[in-house]
Amino acid sequence: MRVLWFEITIPGRYRNDGAPIAGWQDSLENIVRGCKDIELSIAFDATDITDAKEKDVDGVHYYPLVAHDNIIDKKFRNGCDAWNRANKIIPLAVKLIEQLKPDIIQIFGSEWEFGQVARYTDVPVVLHMQGCIAPYNNALYPPGYSINDEILFAGLNLKRLFWIWKHSNYNKSRAELEKSNFKAVRYYMGRTEWDKQLVELFHSDARYFFCSEALRPSFIENAQIWQPKTNKKIRLITTGCDSHWKGMDTLLKTAHVLKQYGFDFEWLVAGKMGQQKMIERKEHLRFKDNNVKILGFTKADKLTEYLLSSDIYIHTAYIDNSPNSICEAQYLGLPIISTFVGGIPSLFEDRKGGVFLPTNASENMAFEIMSLSKDKKRQQQYSIYNMKTARERHAPANILHDLLACYRAIIENTGRDAAI
Repeated sequence: MRVLWFEITIPGRYRNDGAPIAGWQDSLENIVRGCKDIELSIAFDATDITDAKEKDVDGVHYYPLVAHDNIIDKKFRNGCDAWNRANKIIPLAVKLIEQLKPDIIQIFGSEWEFGQVARYTDVPVVLHMQGCIAPYNNALYPPGYSINDEILFAGLNLKRLFWIWKHSNYNKSRAELEKSNFKAVRYYMGRTEWDKQLVELFHSDARYFFCSEALRPSFIENAQIWQPKTNKKIRLITTGCDSHWKGMDTLLKTAHVLKQYGFDFEWLVAGKMGQQKMIERKEHLRFKDNNVKILGFTKADKLTEYLLSSDIYIHTAYIDNSPNSICEAQYLGLPIISTFVGGIPSLFEDRKGGVFLPTNASENMAFEIMSLSKDKKRQQQYSIYNMKTARERHAPANILHDLLACYRAIIENTGRDAAI
């Protein structure tokens, strides 16, 4: 079976020729490359790579697509209008499809340009859902926040003001591009009730297939499991709280409530927090003063260490599909406290793998943190449930089985003659 993927990011093995796996698409590639039934080719946007060339690494064929941008594209158009890049990269993608003649095409993300290839080929296209721009834009700012806060914080910084304007226009154009993708593509992969509902809403004749996301090998291959702690100081951990819709404000306000009530804790945040100063000024609070330690970029092995040494994983998002940050914490066995949003309820049941809360409920979140931190029995129950659930959901063999079943069903449905 000849399979062609279109990715937005540069595959890790292409970039480093066998360096450690990076994100979840690299992890899925790691699973698929071992399947003798699939001949995998991966095309990706390589416009920003100098001297990008086709190459084979460990049996996978890589095809960089290079759109020739001029200075106006690079500095202005690409950042304002998602269609600008789409109109340049899609003809290259279509030409590659005609050259390779795959049996099936897989696209990653409804919000990116590659969904448009479905308009120009008879080869079946399946779109693997990630997020979804429409509900994400609806939760772009927390209650009490707006684009005006960003403008005020930028002050007389013309470069920052220009970026805000560009980003706002780009978000609108991505929403239009996503609508067009939903109209063009009939077949979808997803993993939550939330993304299934969105697919069926935006394309009434869609066919939806379940397929979980792959986790990074450093988590799958890790032999250690989480155990309840006996330390007096409670360690909380959050991964990837880097935008307004990830709930940076809720995290800070919850930490402040915990400190007000004399709770002995530290809160680790893995990843960058680019809008930290804006949040602090808006809330009149500082992360550092409220026991929050922002770790910055954290490699997978080090993140595993932090997770295993923590008491509870906290997720504060206003919208999300199935964040791998929660899945990775579950896989190791951490108890979870999370907002009840998007596709997260498909990851665990309330009071079985953790606790669900409304968004922007800092006081309630603080209470649940204090309550769960004292209840080792409940922590252990959540841990056992999470490990069992996540290890079945993210087992490489199960993911490959679901992926192959999806491919075969689509190819058979379209009446194509392929070695399946």
